[in-house]
Amino acid sequence: MNSTRIWIASSSRGAVAAALLSLLIGAPAASAGGTRPAPPPPPAPDINVENWYWGPGNQWSYQHTRRVFPSADVYRGDGAVSKLEYALRDIDAITFVHPTTKTPMTVAQMFAATDTDAFLVIKDGRIVAERYFHGMTPTDTHLLMSVTKSVVGALAGIVIEQGRLDPEAQITHYVPELKGSAYEGATVRQLLDMTVGLGFDEDYSSKTSDLYRLDEAAGWVPRGPDAPRGLHEYFSSLKTRVGPHGQVFRYVSANVDVMGWVLERATTTDFAALVSQELWGKLGAERDAYVLLDPHQAAYSDCGFNATLRDLGRFAQMMLQEGAYNGRQIVPQAWIRDIRRGGDSRAWKDGGFYAEMKARYGYAEGSYRSYWYVADPTVGLYSAIGLAGQLIVIDPKSKTVVIKFSSETGPQSDKPEVEYAGAIAIIKALEGRAEAAAR
Repeated sequence: MNSTRIWIASSSRGAVAAALLSLLIGAPAASAGGTRPAPPPPPAPDINVENWYWGPGNQWSYQHTRRVFPSADVYRGDGAVSKLEYALRDIDAITFVHPTTKTPMTVAQMFAATDTDAFLVIKDGRIVAERYFHGMTPTDTHLLMSVTKSVVGALAGIVIEQGRLDPEAQITHYVPELKGSAYEGATVRQLLDMTVGLGFDEDYSSKTSDLYRLDEAAGWVPRGPDAPRGLHEYFSSLKTRVGPHGQVFRYVSANVDVMGWVLERATTTDFAALVSQELWGKLGAERDAYVLLDPHQAAYSDCGFNATLRDLGRFAQMMLQEGAYNGRQIVPQAWIRDIRRGGDSRAWKDGGFYAEMKARYGYAEGSYRSYWYVADPTVGLYSAIGLAGQLIVIDPKSKTVVIKFSSETGPQSDKPEVEYAGAIAIIKALEGRAEAAAR
């Protein structure tokens, strides 16, 4: 479980890099040591609903979630695989300051210290580094956790631009089952920006929190005798209000599952099919993605999306290019520009995440918009962040994308801050700003 595989070695040189530039990605990848195929995977470990969530079981489960839970395919479409080009660089020796210990740390040390499963850097539209660990390969999918939220945010922009969803309409216009819940009176836009006045305990380490009840409803943890009968029943039971809608940023994972329900109602289309038709099937993805379901076929759309590293790279590059990718405009340019301008900075500062996020580069004056974390506009980058070390950082100024899949062993650590600092160091170093990255 601790082996490292380098399919596309960031330290490769010369002829290997030149050959890779001409490859149409989608053909089987060769290992760094030659053309010998990878050995077959070992037998699956005994992983189930009781031990999949955190380490050590999640090194396997995050790459095989559909073997633990029900799922629905997100079809890649019938088109050709979109080509990825390479301009390989050695990033391992890039150094930055550990945000907690204040000691120097290299990117190679960051890989080991933060339970990295896969890592991708794209600059100027070309892959700079592509790394795989813990048995993961280019054809394997990985759980995105809350990076899923940002995929949903992009999808919502498409449906809104089509006129099928009104961001100023109330949630209950689309899902009347939520009348009488804490969602009543909130708009779709407030749902997108996490400013619904819903009281919700988002504690990942507690078995009595609202989040644990959400996972119970989805079937992600062992179900107690009073567990909700699926996600939709659970959302209707949420009654606690903590102030008016639209004023304070409150990170509530359930909001994005409700958005998945809203999108289905607005389009009369199954969530997985909608992602395929409007987003994933247009990227030129190499492989189908999939989304996890609760026991009643509702999509777990806040955290249950699974995709390969390179396909998530295509998605992130599309976002960097203001929605244009694979010869078409996939997400409306105006929607992505709206995300980059950011949301309500006062709502962000008044919210519970500000104390945690303000120390990260760019986020002292950040905000949250359409399920993306948006840095100070003078900095210009924006991020998608998921539990246990899932990360996308997009920097339009330097035309760089950094993506990380991980299987962190538990919820309480400084690893998210370390991997974010490492991503920023890579972006700066590739732009020739290594001195700034080391500070």
